[in-house]
Amino acid sequence: MTAPTLHPARPISPTFRRDLLQGAAARLGTDLIEAEQVPAGTRPSVGMPTGRGTWARISWHRPADIFPREFSGLEASTTVRGVPKPDFVQAIHWKLGDLVCRAEEMTFVDQRAVSAGYIVDEHPRLSETWWDALDSALVNLADTSTDRVSLVQEDIDRSITQAFGACADTTVSDWVIGHGDLHWGNITGPRLFLFDWDSWGRMPRGLDAAKLWEASYRVPGLAGEITQRWHVLSTRDGIISRVWVCANRVLGARRRGERTAQADHAHREGTRLLRESDL
Repeated sequence: MTAPTLHPARPISPTFRRDLLQGAAARLGTDLIEAEQVPAGTRPSVGMPTGRGTWARISWHRPADIFPREFSGLEASTTVRGVPKPDFVQAIHWKLGDLVCRAEEMTFVDQRAVSAGYIVDEHPRLSETWWDALDSALVNLADTSTDRVSLVQEDIDRSITQAFGACADTTVSDWVIGHGDLHWGNITGPRLFLFDWDSWGRMPRGLDAAKLWEASYRVPGLAGEITQRWHVLSTRDGIISRVWVCANRVLGARRRGERTAQADHAHREGTRLLRESDL
């Protein structure tokens, strides 16, 4: 199962925006507090509080780009226990022009994301209690019973080979349930909550920690702290997870015809990990 290709969210016209938000409010049955919306991220979406004290995320998609897993993640996360997260209230879909729109309503979380985006530029200085809470959340999530799949072996093999060339063996031995999109824009502080449940499901053990490690590349001390806190990152499956995360970053930049500092760093780190390991 290949992850969707993400593109920077494009600006939307005032007319489309009006129709989108009016349609979402009418279907959800509540006002949307537009003055408190959060900026769109890499996916075409907006989020804002509602008039009944909940949170709404509204997104729009070309039908050909819809990744089925994304349209069920929040609903399916109701089975997850022992993980601080927003609770699902309702979700609705409708067509607007040639696009499929989705509005998700969830409980409101009164904590800010650690970062406005995927990565951090400075150490967030989170407490030991916070780190313990994150560790417990990932342990509890790993024990969740679900048929959802976040990543499969063939995608791991293909991405690593395309980014770094053929390797001896990248077969994962330990699979667990994980979040699938753990980065600094999807976790809050000083009290922990995990946002964005589109991608959760079965994955290699250590993949969530690997994603957080890669999202810390601008703060080497933080990246090093993450590898120390999660010893799984030094195991064979953890190294495969880190190489795959680096490969995804390299391939994403390659597809877009870009050269970024993050992709260059990912290429160096992936190459180093492959050279120093027995993969």
